[in-house]
Amino acid sequence: MPRPKPEFDGTEGDILIAIYERPDVPFSSYTLTQRLNPNLQITSPEYSTAFAHVSSVIEDHYAHGLIRGKRSKSADGVFFDNLKLTYKGERAAIGVHKRRTQPEKVKQLLAVLEEIRDADRRLSPAAFDACCTKDPL
Repeated sequence: MPRPKPEFDGTEGDILIAIYERPDVPFSSYTLTQRLNPNLQITSPEYSTAFAHVSSVIEDHYAHGLIRGKRSKSADGVFFDNLKLTYKGERAAIGVHKRRTQPEKVKQLLAVLEEIRDADRRLSPAAFDACCTKDPL
């Protein structure tokens, strides 16, 4: 039985998408923390917490073969530099992007359907009631 595909919600997906959308930008644990938490001051305790979380997610992605990069050590601990997606990571990022944009596309399609129904009602209310009162979904 095939294993279910992992779902990358929150920071896990944000990291994959950030690297995927900017393939020529050299990301590190620090730059990803800043990009995902732009309102935090670098010297604040909240930033340290955010950095630890982002670093943990990066390590998980690294361990699962989704990203590659150079592992280094600093005063904050181990961090990664020159992060790039692997082929597997690119596929995961595309899946996250599609899953996140799919609800918006469904909303757009339902809005178009409602506009069509409104137009049909205005043109012929009796014919509309006869054929189109059932929900297609």
